[in-house]
Amino acid sequence: MRDSEIIPSFRRLQAFDGVARTGSLSAAAQALRLSQPALTHSIGQLESQLGTRLFERGPEGTFLNGAGQILQRRVQRFFAQIVDAVAHAAGRPADDPALEALSARIGSAQVRSLLAIWRAGSFRAAAASLGLAEPSLQRPARELERVLGASLYRRSAAGLGVNEAGGELARRLALALGEIRSGAEEIGAAAQSRASLRIGVLALAPRILLARATGPLLAHHRQHKIEVIEAPYLRLARDLNDGALDLVLGALRDPPPYADLLEEKFFEDPYAIVCRHDHPLTRLALATPADLARYEWIFPTRDLPRRQALDALMLAWALPQNVQFETSCLTTITAMLSTSDCISILSRWHIELDGRSQLARIQTPVAPDAPRHVGITIRKNWLPTPFQADFLAHLRAAAQGLGARA
Repeated sequence: MRDSEIIPSFRRLQAFDGVARTGSLSAAAQALRLSQPALTHSIGQLESQLGTRLFERGPEGTFLNGAGQILQRRVQRFFAQIVDAVAHAAGRPADDPALEALSARIGSAQVRSLLAIWRAGSFRAAAASLGLAEPSLQRPARELERVLGASLYRRSAAGLGVNEAGGELARRLALALGEIRSGAEEIGAAAQSRASLRIGVLALAPRILLARATGPLLAHHRQHKIEVIEAPYLRLARDLNDGALDLVLGALRDPPPYADLLEEKFFEDPYAIVCRHDHPLTRLALATPADLARYEWIFPTRDLPRRQALDALMLAWALPQNVQFETSCLTTITAMLSTSDCISILSRWHIELDGRSQLARIQTPVAPDAPRHVGITIRKNWLPTPFQADFLAHLRAAAQGLGARA
């Protein structure tokens, strides 16, 4: 995962935050109970890691430069999320005055061990992934339990791994670390370095939206990178909730499966009954249920919303539900439809805008389902980098153009 690229020393971030808040090396050193040389060394190491200076130093004090101001906003969000994560794991109220001191006791080694166990599924697999002996991983992992006074691990058939509380703490810590990664990307982008964006895309999402948004964006930002991952909805929603994705594009679930996710509607994208472009049903002004009953169906798998829509339609129209061929693969559905008299259910934009010229929409008395909307799903507390915000502006403009054609 991306936050494994940057798991900085929490002490260095605390040193940076102290100087940023006070504008003074000596005042920050006193507040953090460090010697001034030790504080200066920590900041120097952080600047070296980021490849840039963060402060302007002079006789009147030590003040943030442009890069430092970018990082400070992210560091403040980082520590606020750490405090929230600790409050949740330790079962303490959010306004507990002891939370900041408790959070300050958590170190990067403890967080690194927890994240590795969470992702690998067990202590043994995590130790192997980090190239460590298992006892070397267990020490910081168990120390984190002692600091929080909470159980984070349990034994299962796969070995010793995180329990529910440990998994939720790991997820929240991963999101917090994402703030530092985003800050590093913002600083790098300002110096013409690479920024990134990871998009989850559902199978029926209109690809033309991505094309219209990313084409002009990447032409302007040639050094940046966009990665698109297509997968089933529940996997994408989980990865978004965990911070492994920045947004998901496709049909909205309303509500999403996680409380921290937020949906934004773009336009309606209803289901349609489809066939090959020269199918006998395309010559009918309106296909009746009796017309549809004469043909075999290609069924979506039962875990897909369009299967639920098709099952409801068949029940309402008393159509025979003889399931001979069932698949979630769109390329297989397209190939089967284009070479046979079979019919199936897809979305309107998938047929009309994404280059499926071999398929056609069958006109039916009513739509196969209630309104279905395409849009994006993001995390409620997500703060996009400038590059990510630029992409969102392009995507919303493209969606507005497509929505006008609906």
